[in-house]
Amino acid sequence: MTDVLLLMDLQEGICRSDGVIGAGGMGHQAEERGVLDAARRVLTRFRERDLPRVFVRVAFDPAFHRLSSASPRFAMFRERGLMLDGSDEARICTEVAPEPGEPVVSKGCVIPFIGTNLSSVLARRGARRLVLGGVATNMVVEGTARYAADAGYEVVVLEDLCASATAQDHTHSITRILPSFGEVVDSAEYLSRPAQ
Repeated sequence: MTDVLLLMDLQEGICRSDGVIGAGGMGHQAEERGVLDAARRVLTRFRERDLPRVFVRVAFDPAFHRLSSASPRFAMFRERGLMLDGSDEARICTEVAPEPGEPVVSKGCVIPFIGTNLSSVLARRGARRLVLGGVATNMVVEGTARYAADAGYEVVVLEDLCASATAQDHTHSITRILPSFGEVVDSAEYLSRPAQ
């Protein structure tokens, strides 16, 4: 079975406490939980083992053609001109920056399968099990886990690679929601297993 690491929305504007989105709590929680350091460790191991990894980010063209969500949350992105392609805030954090040849999927909603080529990227890598990490736990991670499980993927959520705007939101998602869609484990335990 091929594990594919899916790192989602680990972006400067989201994972930093002074980020345009992160200032609302997600950045503080990501920093406090050490999400980027944990993600870097897992990413390094995937690279060492030459296992597939895919990066997902929220990023919009200037006309917001990529915007596929009708939610008020995403309307705010358009109104304020946030997370534009090429901006510092849309850049994937330096701790986990993609290397040449590593695929980056840009999305315009919560779930990265919607309006993107993620399914074909995963198919080319022989994905059977998705190993998820991202911010926010109760948004991109939860939405992706739900969709992926229904699409036939096995799902593993690396708890310490996730954060939400509040510790309570994260804990609720990790303990009450995500176990219904896959395994929830910390990265140290996951990395101690034989290579997949």
